[in-house]
Amino acid sequence: MSGRHLTFFQHQAYLNARVPGVRCDKCGIRKVHVPRARPDSGFTLLFEALLMTMVSAMPVRPVARMVGERDTRLWRVLHHYVDQVRARADASAVTRVAIDETAARRGHDSITLFVDIDQAGVLFATEGKDAGTVAGFANDLAAHGGDAEAVDEACIDMSPAFIKGTAEHLPNAAVTFDKFHAVKIPGSSPGTNDAVDQVRRAEQKGQSVLRGTRSIWLRNPHTLSERQQATLDSLPTRHLKTARAYQIRLVEIQ
Repeated sequence: MSGRHLTFFQHQAYLNARVPGVRCDKCGIRKVHVPRARPDSGFTLLFEALLMTMVSAMPVRPVARMVGERDTRLWRVLHHYVDQVRARADASAVTRVAIDETAARRGHDSITLFVDIDQAGVLFATEGKDAGTVAGFANDLAAHGGDAEAVDEACIDMSPAFIKGTAEHLPNAAVTFDKFHAVKIPGSSPGTNDAVDQVRRAEQKGQSVLRGTRSIWLRNPHTLSERQQATLDSLPTRHLKTARAYQIRLVEIQ
């Protein structure tokens, strides 16, 4: 048995030991399992614990460079423990989910995430951002004791694919469009932020006091700096169309 252990200062450390084995006429030679490492892992349990702590905070490839190992070896460790936890996952109580997509790499492949709103934990992740991702989630939910028909709330963005997938595969879910996408809707139709800014640009041609105030109207009141708040307080908001558009925006995002 040989396995890499925790680094000793800047030096890689390995634990090597001969372990007894048993010869069986039916199943061949079986070696005794040692408690400090998984069979055929190549790492001790303590080293694997270090790896899992590191990959929870940063990508696998930089971790591999830091510890001086191939990233493929680290991926095998990661998959082992993730699969182990996933096998024990219990989705029987899931009734409210949030669905959103993110880019795996900037401008490249997309990944869709399904989150348990009540437990604030990821339930399922899959490549793509089409309606089929919701079908995959429904199947995975059933495989872990859940029921797609028991999901009564779904928070999604305004993607037609998510709307279609939710209607088909989470049939009893009441849909809520999340606040972020209601404020900034992707695509051709402007969101409320864009609408406020369009009003400001048109009005400032006749209201010079609006020049240089763009960032104020795109932020929420509690996030304004003291200087921005003072500028807002000094404006004749009662007579500004931009101020009225801003109030509508605040109502819509509440």
